[in-house]
Amino acid sequence: MAERSFVEFVRTATGSPPYAYQETLARDELPQVLCAPTGCGKTVAAVLPWLWRRLAHPKRAVRRATPGRLVYALPLRSSTEHTHRLVVEWIERLGHGADVDVHVLSAGAEREADDWQVRPARPAVFVGTQDVVLSRLLMRGYGEGRASWPLSFGLLHAGSQFVFDEPHLMGPGLETSAQLQGLRDELGTVGGSATMWMSALADPTRLGTPDHPTVARVVNALDLPIGAELARHLDAARTVEFAAMPTDAESYPAAVAAELLRRHRPGTRTLAIVNTDERACAVRASLERIVVGRAAAPELLGLHALLRPAERAALVERSTREPAAAGQIVVATQVVEAGVDISARVLLTELASWPALVQRAGRCNRDGREPDARLLWMWPPTDGSTGTHHAPYSEPELRRTARALIGLEGCAVTGTRLARTPMGADTPVRHVLRRADLLRLFDTLPGAESDPVEGADEVARWVRDDGDPHVAVTWRHWPNGRPGEREPYPCRVEMCPAPAIEVAVAAARQPDRWWTFDRAGGWRPLTADDLRPGAVVLADATAGCYDVASGWGLRHPGPVPVVPLDDAPSAAEEPAMPCAQRWIDLPRHLADVERDVRVVAQELVETGFVIPGHLVESAAVAGRYHDLGKAHDAFQAMLCDDCPPGAEPPGPGPWAKSGHDGGRHSRAHFRHELVSALALLHPDVHLLNDAADAELITYLVAAHHGKVRVSVRPMPDEVERTVPRVLGVEAGDRFGPVELPGDRWVPAIVLDPTVLFADAGDGFRAESGPRAGDGARPGAASGPSAGAAGRSAAWTERVLRLRDAPGMGPFRLAFLEALVRVADRRASRSYRLPATSH
Repeated sequence: MAERSFVEFVRTATGSPPYAYQETLARDELPQVLCAPTGCGKTVAAVLPWLWRRLAHPKRAVRRATPGRLVYALPLRSSTEHTHRLVVEWIERLGHGADVDVHVLSAGAEREADDWQVRPARPAVFVGTQDVVLSRLLMRGYGEGRASWPLSFGLLHAGSQFVFDEPHLMGPGLETSAQLQGLRDELGTVGGSATMWMSALADPTRLGTPDHPTVARVVNALDLPIGAELARHLDAARTVEFAAMPTDAESYPAAVAAELLRRHRPGTRTLAIVNTDERACAVRASLERIVVGRAAAPELLGLHALLRPAERAALVERSTREPAAAGQIVVATQVVEAGVDISARVLLTELASWPALVQRAGRCNRDGREPDARLLWMWPPTDGSTGTHHAPYSEPELRRTARALIGLEGCAVTGTRLARTPMGADTPVRHVLRRADLLRLFDTLPGAESDPVEGADEVARWVRDDGDPHVAVTWRHWPNGRPGEREPYPCRVEMCPAPAIEVAVAAARQPDRWWTFDRAGGWRPLTADDLRPGAVVLADATAGCYDVASGWGLRHPGPVPVVPLDDAPSAAEEPAMPCAQRWIDLPRHLADVERDVRVVAQELVETGFVIPGHLVESAAVAGRYHDLGKAHDAFQAMLCDDCPPGAEPPGPGPWAKSGHDGGRHSRAHFRHELVSALALLHPDVHLLNDAADAELITYLVAAHHGKVRVSVRPMPDEVERTVPRVLGVEAGDRFGPVELPGDRWVPAIVLDPTVLFADAGDGFRAESGPRAGDGARPGAASGPSAGAAGRSAAWTERVLRLRDAPGMGPFRLAFLEALVRVADRRASRSYRLPATSH
């Protein structure tokens, strides 16, 4: 790869040379805190210094030491699509489109997620909102399938450079991001990770948390030389002026619309920023009523959070290009405060917190080319029941902002002056993530007792404090009025954020048209208890509540236009399905996964990861035995029974992958990876006798689909069976014999899931289980039921000891889980390609 100076690198990507502070970041690496006024190229600063150091720095040691993954987190409700498109354009211009992946981290499943997860050593940029990023870092990914939580957690915490944009807008997410960096430093990872917080109003004192007490390095763009181009942005001014509006919510939208039209000038952009999605839609609707039938009316756009990605991206693109002759009026919410390069001659904004107001002001005369730019501010309407203005800001915040703006009335102010305006602030009482909280979240079982306070699914208190929780809604057409048995899991491109409280209203009106995915393995009607932050909801298109121009709204009738999908992931939440387009026997698959564990680990080591050899060996052995349970009769019947004509298996097996789609387990909830772990635990199976870390290997085998991890419990309908089951496995099930490569084998044994709930001594192995050949079903048939009713006994306790062992910790253990899962997916993917020999 030809070396390029950073100046040449940035000029090629953007068409302009870098600013001095951006060159400092490239030379000295990203700091912990970057202070830079709004409009001064913070997106460039977030991406291109990191990319140059990773790909083009002249010293190999620097390239290896630079994390291979950039995770760029924008504030809640920012436009990720715009930033994603910008980064893709830069990388293409640099000629690295084939070398660097760019992804959006978002709610929902999509095939590109499988792409980055099967190639973790490949340089990649991820763009996402703070709630999606932080929830994944807490192993509770919003809108992500539960089984995928450990995979995202394990990969993202290893070898990532995090960048949090505008941290003063992050609420409790700021302290959470600092704590996570501190905990990574304390508990250890296999790939070095770092965090940069960047803002015009960055406050390093808030980054001092119990596990992240100090900030090592701060860079202030204004302390470095300022060229003519940057000076033009810094000197861009707008005159402050108060705009009086009615205080009642009913007449307010029409008054704002009239003021916008009065201030608007042809050929320019006028921007209104209001504090709620509902008011944004109401103001835009009032504008449409006023201008209907007018000749040469300005283009009217509404930009808010409650839109699907395609509609939102189209609106952002239209709102950032040069206005036509009649000009353009954009009515927006907080989504334009960061990540959207929009500039207006006139900005009319509701009062907000001072940091938000500074960000909004940066959208007025952003490029310094408007000689008479105006920053108009107004009080939002009062709430009819409380008489206050604040939602989603506090009344004291608004009054402080108002006092500051009154003091600036008639002044032409720059962004730098606004950022340096002294401003008192509340000291909010926030939940601070602690080590014990993170460790509790390592257990992903629904309702796990490891989180005794609010339930392990609830992480909103550490992610955001912006009012009502939101969920992700997708609309589909169903011929029979309900999701099909294999209805695909929603993808990002289909999803619309919506207030949970409004979705509850809509579902109550039409309960047969709103659905959610149940961990038991299918779609079921939505209930109020399902509406947690980031939940994924599926709706019949005839249910309405969405308009392509206005976005989400209870008033919109159906049908909703459905987003077409070419290749949607299965509702099973796991891209690697049994179908491989050809039959693959179990010994070959086990050998392939063991090989791929070693290959992936070596790829990562070559890029700078530090993975101890004994951990790689344990993960490889886990790959060797991960699918032993597929030899169980229930799994073989699922693959081999009822095959389509001509698709029958070519021999007796046992088989790991089939050559056809279809097949269902005769046993509900059956998990072959549980059988794999039970086989390894059995006293008559000696496969791990010589292994240095049998406990770790057994855990990685059990966890390789993300569904059998820390706590293991029967499903509700399994407990009351005459012969109780645990995830489809019965006490007394016969298993084996299974022949394996290398003269290894599993003898005929009788499985006993009750060993998971009994005290099994110091090791994972239970010495009291049934012996091969006894033929007797264990007497304690009620063991699984009793274990589920009490604490998660032996298995859970020993997994937690493994997690907390010296040299391990949650980040390393989750990474090793991810390593085995990545290898499994890579091997499974290879079977869908033309046949090759190994």
